[in-house]
Amino acid sequence: MSTATRSPGKSILLVDDDQGVRQALKLLLSIDRHTVTEAASGLEAMQHLSGSTYDLVITDYLMPEMLGDELARRIKKRTPAQPILMVTAYLEKLAQTRQPVDAILGKPISLDSLRQALARSTPQPAIRTGTKLPARGFNFAGLANRASSTTSILDEILRRKRPTRALQDWETNL
Repeated sequence: MSTATRSPGKSILLVDDDQGVRQALKLLLSIDRHTVTEAASGLEAMQHLSGSTYDLVITDYLMPEMLGDELARRIKKRTPAQPILMVTAYLEKLAQTRQPVDAILGKPISLDSLRQALARSTPQPAIRTGTKLPARGFNFAGLANRASSTTSILDEILRRKRPTRALQDWETNL
């Protein structure tokens, strides 16, 4: 019988100057068991990158001190293969210019679009053997229903907790 294990989540460096946006994105990423390290600026992100490696860097575009595209250029100069995803409210503007990132997502961000961008931006690990697959007759529909209710619960949490104006604008369009 074939055996496989589900790969653990990705290690992600999340860079955004808005704490509320970082919290919301971290919550969405944690649904899929990703490990998220937060940075409030490009300079803080560079400090994290000097001592750690990440499967993906997600950065906002418009931040004080250093724009997201400048952060991406610096990262790519040091580590050309580092996958970088930029999130921005300026998607139309940035889509017309060459950016040093692997993908750009427009705000507001849905869980589905985040998952798709993450899957396209990061290499998929090989399936490892060692754990048996579920027996025939396993009810996968129950898992889908549970995931759907989890997303609904998270949407409700985001609607009730409004730490910043930026998050309010983002939530409104979820």
